[in-house]
Amino acid sequence: MDFHTLVTETRTCRRFNQKELSSAVLTELVDTARIVSSARNAQILRYVIIQDKDLRKKMEQAYVLGGALAPEERPKKGVDDPTAYIILLAPQETNQFGIMDIGIAAQTIQLAATEKGYATCIIGAFKKNVVLDLLQEEHIDLQGEILVPYLVLALGYAGEKRQLGKIGEDGITSYYHDENGTNIVPKRDLKEVLLLQK
Repeated sequence: MDFHTLVTETRTCRRFNQKELSSAVLTELVDTARIVSSARNAQILRYVIIQDKDLRKKMEQAYVLGGALAPEERPKKGVDDPTAYIILLAPQETNQFGIMDIGIAAQTIQLAATEKGYATCIIGAFKKNVVLDLLQEEHIDLQGEILVPYLVLALGYAGEKRQLGKIGEDGITSYYHDENGTNIVPKRDLKEVLLLQK
């Protein structure tokens, strides 16, 4: 598929079926993120892949998916859970360039996962203490707790349909479910965001 189509199909997923993912492909996703551009080529990011079922249960305590949805429309614990996670870690005192690197890496993983048939959700609102406790229990070297988790990527095979939509006259950009349960993601028109082409 061409790149524009890939980006169009790379939509956040919050419901996953319970088919397990390939460990080799998850490693390949991290390897792909490892080689992308890095500010000043500092390469500050580190990664953790979680697939173990017990560790996944612990990870589920760190976040809630679908905060913009009504409670009855949110993913159900034990039914719609991701089957893998990739945690992005960086130094605690990361500057704006490091934040850019985190975004580049997360987007790279998300696009590469879509290309391989996986679905993802980039989670920024999570309880860092829960994730840090899990990593410390697993004896992950956080270099004296200098490294902290900045993003969590939930991965799996999609358990819901997602598609782009148009923003209505009300201007609301929040995602929502239509009458068929499809997750609709409203996007601004190109003419609204392209301020100058000269």
